[in-house]
Amino acid sequence: MCASVKYNIRGPALIPRMKTKHRIYYVTLFSIVLLGLIATGMFQFWPHSIESSSDWNVEKRSVRDVPVVRLPADSPIPERGDLSCRMHTCFDVYRCGFNPKNKIKVYIYSLKKYVDDSGVPVSNTISREYNELLTAISDSDYYTDDINRACLFVPSIDVLNQNTLRIKETAQALAQLSRWDRGTNHLLFNMLPGGPPDYNTALDVPRDRALLAGGGFSTWTYRQGYDVSIPVYSPLSAEVDLPEKGPGPRRYFLLSSQMAVHPEYREDLEALQAKHGESVLVLDKCTNLSEGVLSVHKRCREHQVFDYPQVLQEAIFCVVLRGARLGQAVLSDVLRAGCVPVVIADSYILPFSEVLDWKR
Repeated sequence: MCASVKYNIRGPALIPRMKTKHRIYYVTLFSIVLLGLIATGMFQFWPHSIESSSDWNVEKRSVRDVPVVRLPADSPIPERGDLSCRMHTCFDVYRCGFNPKNKIKVYIYSLKKYVDDSGVPVSNTISREYNELLTAISDSDYYTDDINRACLFVPSIDVLNQNTLRIKETAQALAQLSRWDRGTNHLLFNMLPGGPPDYNTALDVPRDRALLAGGGFSTWTYRQGYDVSIPVYSPLSAEVDLPEKGPGPRRYFLLSSQMAVHPEYREDLEALQAKHGESVLVLDKCTNLSEGVLSVHKRCREHQVFDYPQVLQEAIFCVVLRGARLGQAVLSDVLRAGCVPVVIADSYILPFSEVLDWKR
C-alpha cells in the first residue's frame, strides 16, 4: 500500500495508480456526481463550462512522508448535518466564478495523518477505493491545485466506510481544514453509513453544511437538491470482466443472489421458487465448496454451484433486498450484469435519482 518512489502526476494521490477498469468506474462516478449537483441547482446561478484546462503537476510522496496533525481533546466539533440545507441557503456560489469561462474547479486537500492526544490515529490508512476516487478527480478536467480557484473542496480524509471511523475525532479533523467554514462547498463521499444497532442512513460524522455523496440515503436523511445518492461500490463486479449480453431470452425470469437475507424474506423468495419452478432461482451462500475455492465468487442452490456475478446475466429481473443498511453493493453487480433490478427497500433514495428516472 505504500509508495516509496516519487512520481510526477496530476493531483495529490499517494498510492500506486489504479487499474483501468477501476479508474473508469471512479471517473464515471465522479462525473455523475457533478452532473447530479448541476441538476439539483448547485451551478444554476452562473454560466459554467467543463472544457479542458492546462495540467496541474504536483509531486507524489510516500504515504510515510505525510505530516502528522495532533488533535487536542477539546478541538472544535462541527454541528451535525444541517437537514435544512439547500443550494440557495448553504452553498456559496461566489466561490465558483474565478476561472476562465467559469469552469468548475475542485480542490483536494493534501493527505495528512490525524492523531489524538495519545498519538493514536483517528482513522485507518486511506483506503484503496478512496485513493482511486481522489485519483479520478485529480486526473479530470475539474481538478485544480490552487485552493483560491476552487468551487468545491474534497477532503483527503476517508469517510467511505463509517465502520473504520472514530466519529468525534473524524469530525474534529474536518473542522481543522483550512477552508472548512462550517463545511460550506465541501464534498464528502460515504458508501457505508451508520453502525450497529441503528444503522443510520447517512454518515454519522458531524459535518454541518458539507454536501454528502452517500450510498444508502433514506427519505428522512436525504437533502433533496443538495445531497447526491450514489451506488455502493462492489469490488466483485470490478474484478470480473463480464461479456456484453445482448437482448434476447434469458434462462431465469427472476433471480435472488444475496446471502444472509432475513429469514422471512428468504421464506417468501423460496415460496416463489416453489410455485414457479425453474423460472425463479434463489441462491445462497455455498457450504460445500472444495478447499481453496473463493466462496465470495460462488453462489449455490442446494448442491448446484454458480459463478458470481456471472449468473446475474442469466436473469431478466434480479432482486435487491435491503440488509442492515439500505444501500447494497449487489445493486452495482445487477446493473453491471444488465439485469433489471427489483429493489425492495422502503424509503431508499435510488442512486442519482435527481438525474435518472428509475420508473421508466
